[in-house]
Amino acid sequence: MPDYDVVVIGAGVGGLSAAALCQKAGMKTLVLEQSERIGGCCSTFETPEGFRFDVGASVVEVTRAFEELFRRLGLPREKYIPLIQVDPIYDYCDNTRGVRFAYPTSIEETARVIAEFSPEDARAFLKFAEDYAPKISGLVDNFFYAPSLGFMDTLRLIVRYPGMLSVLPMFVTTHQKVVAKYFKHQDVLASMAFQSFYAGLPPDMCAGLYAVVGLLEHEGIFYPEGGMIRIPAGIQQAFHDLGGETRLGARVVRVMVENRRAVGVELWDGTEITARNVIGAINAKKLYMDMIGREHIPWHVWRGVTSLVLSMPCPMIYLGVDYEPPLRAHHTLTLTDPEVMNDYWSDYYLKGKLYEKDGRIEVMGLISWASKVDPGLAPPGKHVLTHMGLAPYNLAGNDWDRFKERYIDLAIQTIERYVIPDLSEHVVYRDMATPKDLERMLLHPGGAVYGIQTDISHMAVFRPANRSKCIRNLYLAGASTHPGGGVPAVVAGGIITGGLVVKDNG
Repeated sequence: MPDYDVVVIGAGVGGLSAAALCQKAGMKTLVLEQSERIGGCCSTFETPEGFRFDVGASVVEVTRAFEELFRRLGLPREKYIPLIQVDPIYDYCDNTRGVRFAYPTSIEETARVIAEFSPEDARAFLKFAEDYAPKISGLVDNFFYAPSLGFMDTLRLIVRYPGMLSVLPMFVTTHQKVVAKYFKHQDVLASMAFQSFYAGLPPDMCAGLYAVVGLLEHEGIFYPEGGMIRIPAGIQQAFHDLGGETRLGARVVRVMVENRRAVGVELWDGTEITARNVIGAINAKKLYMDMIGREHIPWHVWRGVTSLVLSMPCPMIYLGVDYEPPLRAHHTLTLTDPEVMNDYWSDYYLKGKLYEKDGRIEVMGLISWASKVDPGLAPPGKHVLTHMGLAPYNLAGNDWDRFKERYIDLAIQTIERYVIPDLSEHVVYRDMATPKDLERMLLHPGGAVYGIQTDISHMAVFRPANRSKCIRNLYLAGASTHPGGGVPAVVAGGIITGGLVVKDNG
């Protein structure tokens, strides 16, 4: 008799979601996590000084994924994951040009903000919402939770949800083409284009589907009280309440395979745990190449796995400050023209270089001010700021371990130039997680926070399948697989994977 019905590798939100659904179905399920903290990129850590920083993810969008998960578990979401609404959504700031405006949650109010400097684009924003808002609900409620194991699944989805036909063109165009069809003003276009980096790509490479993120955000953005770790912690608590088991510090080094069937896992210390089903909720390339190996995988599958492109890393800077910073929103962004975003990718990122402007290095990224809505994340009178950057894993002519402190300095200088003029005078704590740190801490190859790249050639059926096509009883969850990266999408992927395991073992 196997030790468990299901063993899950990785306690991120995807693995925990799939595990909870399996346990709900009466399957004895174990989650193994290599570190001493659950959540992966969706987690929170505390410093000796009393600052609590989010490791990576900074807000929750598309809360429907959480509601759907807990509906299937038969449990109240609000009991396990308390959420605080964030409004306004973004503060766009560029002190060098004297530009600053914030987008509220309300679509109508956002249009009014845009109308102050571009009436034409305000009308275009309302038209954009009119064209795509009706499609979003059906897209999320169907595409998000439907397996995409092959083209037949796509046909079944279209039969079940005919509205999918009107959305399909967005899969074969780019984010930039979608937003450029509506918006002309430089700042408005920039505010609608940067969300492509939530999928880890510049606007002219990211799939057009991600253009709807700018509308989904107007359904509401939320933050979990206590930090982003409350999301995996809430799912884990539900899993435990249903009878599931989690082991921390249990690093899996091998998926045991017999006759092309997954039969369990081997831990770092040599312990073997047998199972009827194995879910790899980790990077798909790492799972297939490092934990299974060439000898168990057909040549054509191996070729496909090795050709998968890892997503970009995301250097994270953690700053504790001794005052309330002069910000307006949970997220603050310096406006960058879409062409600059695209040129940065080809001229800097792919060459291992940092962005330069007017002869000086600038650190591009998004500022998160979580203690604005959750003051308990910092000691009294202090606040936490997190800077999510854009930078390559391999630095040309340098090394992240050596360059770390210099990068923090450059980021602070950039923030002072565009957003907070006196920031350096108020920083009382500073640290960062470089792409190599993220690789070491989370075992993400290349520090790839979104798993696999999300361009047109890595969408839906072209992503690693939630059910392995070459190893029986092996399933995948996490950012690498369908429907993609980002907390809601990974939770949705966990729902898909958990559903497949339950169905296949029913």
